[in-house]
Amino acid sequence: MNILQLVSFAAISVVLIKILDTIGSKVTIYIKILVGLAILGFACTQLDVIFSIITELANKINIEGTYLEIIFKIIGIAYIAEFAIQLCSDAGEKDIGTKIGFAAKIMIFVVAAPVILALVELITALL
Repeated sequence: MNILQLVSFAAISVVLIKILDTIGSKVTIYIKILVGLAILGFACTQLDVIFSIITELANKINIEGTYLEIIFKIIGIAYIAEFAIQLCSDAGEKDIGTKIGFAAKIMIFVVAAPVILALVELITALL
């Protein structure tokens, strides 16, 4: 699926949702969620390109595999959390989305902790 197909799919979905909204249908929230999941599915098919680019860059600058794994985890947490936040917002549950964002920040800090500790050790060794 290319970007034109994706935009066409989204535009048709928006028109369908607006039509159903005007007649007072309660299924629009389910359509929004399904459309969001379909778009997420498309986006996930593109992730292999991103991972190969980051891996190639890491190889060029000799980053350890452990650090590369941490980078991938952080990117994954951020993207998944952002999608979940937007999904909650679409469903009218911004409060839950806010909590997901907070939890994601904590999870990113936990995953990044080894890198932070390594930096602190490096700095203290230089002093």
